[in-house]
Amino acid sequence: MQSSHSGLQRLPQAALSRSRFLQLAAGALIPFVGLPSSAAAGENSGLAQNGGAPGIRDAAASGGMGAIVVSQFGPVKIHSYLSPLDGFQVNTQMIEGPTAVVIFDGQLLLPYANEVASYVRTLGKPVDRIILSHAHTDHWSGLQVLTERFPDARVFALDGIAEQLRARGQARLDSFRPIYGDRIATKVTIPTETITEGVQRIDGITYDFKRFVDAESDLQLAALLPEQKVLMAFDLVFSPNEHAFTVVDHFDHWMIVLEQLKVLQGYDTITIGHDTPVHRSAIDSTIIYIKRAREIHAASADAKTYGESLKAAFPEPAAGQHGGFLGQASLRRAPR
Repeated sequence: MQSSHSGLQRLPQAALSRSRFLQLAAGALIPFVGLPSSAAAGENSGLAQNGGAPGIRDAAASGGMGAIVVSQFGPVKIHSYLSPLDGFQVNTQMIEGPTAVVIFDGQLLLPYANEVASYVRTLGKPVDRIILSHAHTDHWSGLQVLTERFPDARVFALDGIAEQLRARGQARLDSFRPIYGDRIATKVTIPTETITEGVQRIDGITYDFKRFVDAESDLQLAALLPEQKVLMAFDLVFSPNEHAFTVVDHFDHWMIVLEQLKVLQGYDTITIGHDTPVHRSAIDSTIIYIKRAREIHAASADAKTYGESLKAAFPEPAAGQHGGFLGQASLRRAPR
C-alpha cells in the first residue's frame, strides 16, 4: 500500500554541521573503539507535520521544540518525531493503529521525551507498548519520562538489551550528565518484556521483527511493516544528510547486514534513527559511507584524526540541500 503523501518533505530542522559534531564529540568521554583517545576534544524549530500528508490535522503543541513528519498508509499513520540538534536529532516513531499507539524509542533528553508524550496524548489513543530498538543512550534515556507518562505501557526489547542496560546504563547517564545536567535521565529504564523475532499482529498491524548483530550497535532491532511496505531500520541505515555513527568497529559485518536489507523488495520507505524517513537508496549510500569509513579508520592513528579525515571525505553540504546522497552529509553526534 502506498503512502498518501507524494514526497517526504525536509522539516525546518537545523542541519547538524560537522563542526558542531566535533564539539559534541569533544565531550563524549568514550573513545573510538580500536583507536586511542585524542586530547578530546539547540537550536529549536517549530513542531510541524508533513504537509504532504493530506487530511492529517496539526496536533502539535504551540512552541514545540522538535519536528514531526506524519506518513499515512490507509488507516495506519507513522508519526516520526525528530528532536532538535542538541538531542542528536534522534527519532521516536509512533505507529498509530485503529485503536492504539506503539512507540519505538524514547529520545536522549527528557524535555524531548516529554514532548513526544504530549504529542501522543493528542492522538487520543492508549499506548499499547513501548519498544526499544537498541541500547544506545540517545534512544532510551527518555524512557524515564515515557514510562511515567504511560505507566500501563510495557517496555519491550530484544533479548540481551536489558542486560546491556543493567551493565552499562548508569555509566552512560553519568557520562552525559556534565553536558546535559537535569535534562538527562536520573535512572536507567530497563525493558521488562522480550520481543521475539518473527511476525506479530499488534492492534491489527502486521510487524515482522528482525534481530541483527555487529552493525552500528552490537545488537539491533529492525521491523518490517509488510502491509505498508515500510522498513523500520533505526540505526542500521543513515540519512545521506548525516554521518553514520561508527564508534563500534563492525564495518564489515554492518555492510553484510545492509546487503541483507537491500534484498527486501518493495520497501521504498525507510524510517531511521536520525533524520526524517528516507528512500531505500539510502541503504546504498550508507554502504558506500561505511566502506569509506572503514578505510579511514584503518589509516587513522587516533579518534581526532579519524574525525577530521571523515570531515574531509564528506564535505559540508550546500545550504538547503537535503535530498542528495553521499557527499551531502552533516556529521552528527558523540559516542553513546
